[in-house]
Amino acid sequence: MIASFQLLTGLLALTTSAVSGVIQPRSITPPEGCPIPTWVVNNFQWHNASHSLDCVHHPYDYPEACLCGSGWCKPDPATCNGTMVNPCYTGMPNYEPWGYGPLETLDIDFADGLQCHDQYIGYRIHDIGNGASNCGYADRGQGRIVSFYGTSNLDSSIGHMDYVLGSGHALTCANGSSITYSGSVDFPLTCTHDAYFNATCTAPVFEIPVLSYQWV
Repeated sequence: MIASFQLLTGLLALTTSAVSGVIQPRSITPPEGCPIPTWVVNNFQWHNASHSLDCVHHPYDYPEACLCGSGWCKPDPATCNGTMVNPCYTGMPNYEPWGYGPLETLDIDFADGLQCHDQYIGYRIHDIGNGASNCGYADRGQGRIVSFYGTSNLDSSIGHMDYVLGSGHALTCANGSSITYSGSVDFPLTCTHDAYFNATCTAPVFEIPVLSYQWV
């Protein structure tokens, strides 16, 4: 009877843990003599405005905007002292033309100093919250790529993050070999919304476990 009670208690505890939190894998044990990185996200901020431009999914659905000099003016063809253009054209000075905004932004900061920042900009239009983030263009060429996936529509949800440490950031083992790593994690994402459904999303400090390695 006591053994049955202990088994039932253990099962209930496991069920409660699985429901109330995200069960995370642990980092692998690296090959003997090789270092292994630690990837801790100590700041996560995602601001997704309900009236910011969505130049990924709807690049041709917006009325023309008035580009005047290096900024934007009232989008009235009769008074525009500049050029009426599609606000999603590549190369525009910014993505807050008259009547739109604020910008959608994403910031991911790591304890080791890596900082990733995203926003709509003229030379890199991509789907924020659905793929690779911008952690520095020079750095991307060396293969240190952080990808985030999530939704800002819900008060509470689960986000996902992948980390790839490419050959440009390979670590050196005791025998002189070079090694790279990759990992991923699901983490709790909390969003608050104002009266206009502009979302501010945050996450507690979390670690991305290292799940695989590759010799380079």
